[in-house]
Amino acid sequence: MARLLKFGWVIVAVWSVATAQTKIACANEASAASAVDRTTLVIMAPNGPVFADMMISVDARPFRLWVTTFLASRVDLNRDGELTINELQLIPERLLQQTNSKNAKRMLRQSAGDKAAESVTTEKFASWFANQLSQGFSMIAGAVQPSEAVRLAALVDENGDGNVSRTELEASTRSLRFRDLDDDQTFTAAELMPYRDPRNQQAAIVPDAANLPFVQLSDNDSIARTAEQIIKRYGSDADSTVAIKVLRLSGETSADANADGLLDLAELKSFLHQPVHHLLMDVQLSDRANASDLVLTLSDVAKTFCQSVAGRRGRHKLVLDDMPIEIRSRGGTKDSRSFMVNFFLQRMSTYDEDKNGYLTIDEFPGLRQQLATQLAVSGEFSDVDLNKDEMLLRDEIKEFIERDAIATQSRIEVSVKQDGKTLFKLLDANTDRRLTHRELREGFDVLLEYDINKDEQLTESELGTAYTLEIGLGQAEAFWMDSMQSMSMAARSTDAILPGVSGLSGPEWFRRMDRNQDRDVSYREFLGPKDVFTQLDKDADGLLSATEAEQLTADN
Repeated sequence: MARLLKFGWVIVAVWSVATAQTKIACANEASAASAVDRTTLVIMAPNGPVFADMMISVDARPFRLWVTTFLASRVDLNRDGELTINELQLIPERLLQQTNSKNAKRMLRQSAGDKAAESVTTEKFASWFANQLSQGFSMIAGAVQPSEAVRLAALVDENGDGNVSRTELEASTRSLRFRDLDDDQTFTAAELMPYRDPRNQQAAIVPDAANLPFVQLSDNDSIARTAEQIIKRYGSDADSTVAIKVLRLSGETSADANADGLLDLAELKSFLHQPVHHLLMDVQLSDRANASDLVLTLSDVAKTFCQSVAGRRGRHKLVLDDMPIEIRSRGGTKDSRSFMVNFFLQRMSTYDEDKNGYLTIDEFPGLRQQLATQLAVSGEFSDVDLNKDEMLLRDEIKEFIERDAIATQSRIEVSVKQDGKTLFKLLDANTDRRLTHRELREGFDVLLEYDINKDEQLTESELGTAYTLEIGLGQAEAFWMDSMQSMSMAARSTDAILPGVSGLSGPEWFRRMDRNQDRDVSYREFLGPKDVFTQLDKDADGLLSATEAEQLTADN
């Protein structure tokens, strides 16, 4: 987790697979194969929440069963279709921790259903292990440029209704004041990005994923948070209710206990435990590249507010209440494993100092450090040297990396990327990569051309904000590192651009007082008494402009 945060990726939530919540062990492969790995994704669309039933499979199997079947084949060293205690000891520790088995011996007995068992078939073990895995889904916000990463709309939306009003924008100089870390009365992208080190301006930036309009229902806590968010966004703060019509159901719901057409917080939580889905997303992943697919089905009700267009294989475009979303299925995990294997085999030749084709225990530390850095794996020499001949051959290293790679791929990643116009970019009139008090106070007039329904309330859908969801098996950290390094190269000049004193307008005294070089002089910057400042501030907006300063010079 720490390494992911370091390289600019934020893990928002680890999703529990719905069918794994009860942790009931299956007795045979048929029962595991009939299970479906699925979760409910809530999309906070402009006019109401949209409930999507996500089903995930890999090569026509529930993804957890695919993962455990693959893993069982890799730890079956003699390829006899039976797994012994010694072979089960090769299960990566991070997967073993998800079971209620403390060691390989107990794992063998539980999977075989026999306390005296000496081995278990790979099929039976895979079926049992698939139902033990509890880590299912994780949502990741993709890195973008600074002005695109800042979700300013969410930061200034004080009442949480999903809209930005003139009053909220004008008040943002006060509501955002605690984010002004250098106390210069301007707000840079770094300051408006939660959990980001403002000293590291060269790193790629990740949006505040907690504010993205996608929520997953996994447990009671996530349901409670989602219910509160729905009421705050679409309901009434006065009585903490939301109208049933906002949920866009085809009929009545049993959750409305008093049949008043409204759901209070308790009733909404009850509904969210078994929501009525508007969309069915059948995500059919493949281990091979360019072979994944995506089948999306709309309910009759969803067809009234959702437009759906299938793209090329594995892609689908949705428009929910004028909110564009592109959904992509990402496969090709076989290629990613091959990449990692080839990468480490190349590194092996670097650490093989005597060039004899294998690594000794003295030559291993370099590779071990590389494994820890790239894969976050604490592999010991004995973990890789399975035949205990004190020589690490290429095949041993290859098998070790493949076993760890499948552990990484035992989760589903949903990467969210935000595109289109953003409030930050539109308000940054002079493109100096920061927002001044004047830009925030007077910026709403600039935004009115995007106010399509002329209600003086601006939504992200009106700005043309679009999202891309990419769904696939987990990738090794090395892939995220490559992505972040590429993004960092593109973000070399992300610091705020200050014009310098010579680049400012107005008389010299004005330019020298404008310490933050935002082309205005605030009372804090003014080197005179308050009554003089008030006299000069003709429009009483709390800022002296160059025009006001020049007028003083002309009068004198």
